[in-house]
Amino acid sequence: MKALWIDLGNTRLKYWLIDDGQILVHDAQEHLKAPNELLLGLLGTFERFQPAFIGISSVLGQKINTAIATTLTLLNIPFEFAKVDANHPYLKSYYDHEQLGVDRWLQMLGVVDKSCRQCVIGCGTALTIDVMEYGVHLGGYILPNVYMQRHALYAGTQQIGVKQGRFDSVALGQTTFDAVNHGVLFGIVGAVKNIQAQYPEHRLVLTGGGASMLNAHLTGASIDDNLLLKGLQRYFVK
Repeated sequence: MKALWIDLGNTRLKYWLIDDGQILVHDAQEHLKAPNELLLGLLGTFERFQPAFIGISSVLGQKINTAIATTLTLLNIPFEFAKVDANHPYLKSYYDHEQLGVDRWLQMLGVVDKSCRQCVIGCGTALTIDVMEYGVHLGGYILPNVYMQRHALYAGTQQIGVKQGRFDSVALGQTTFDAVNHGVLFGIVGAVKNIQAQYPEHRLVLTGGGASMLNAHLTGASIDDNLLLKGLQRYFVK
């Protein structure tokens, strides 16, 4: 069956067109806080895809989701929003399901294996850390990503000039510019390494746009860019 899977995140709209398990089309676009307007512009593209079903992950809240649903109705194609299911056959959770983001839950659902211990690191607008054991989500952490941390530092200080630059090292900075970038990355890497030390038997999986940047400073981790997509398919394809 040809299906269209949509991920509405805090900053980007991503979609995949899948047919019999094969990715035919994949794209991601920044929605600039106007996701429904972006979706309206994509309707013609989605209509040409002729999917039999549309499955959606959205972290954007009920008001925006209602607008998204109204827009998707124009396609006359069945669609449904994924919802957190704390008692899913693949994945139980001790987390308050009303506060667990559907994106985090789908990422875990996409990789969960009841035969082992796992830890999923979501490297998106926020850095999320979720620990699972044998198909049970024990809980996790949410941290600002490196860009949010750097922005907060610049906004809250008087003497540090605003500069951008790459997050490519955790070495001691010898300029304030390097000390900021290296220090922010050092904090994120240190948090993940602390998790590895606390849970040494857990398989660490990274996903999201910042996964490669973080993985360059870790050992024993793997990257899977399609965890959320896999979670959507596990949720909808029975």
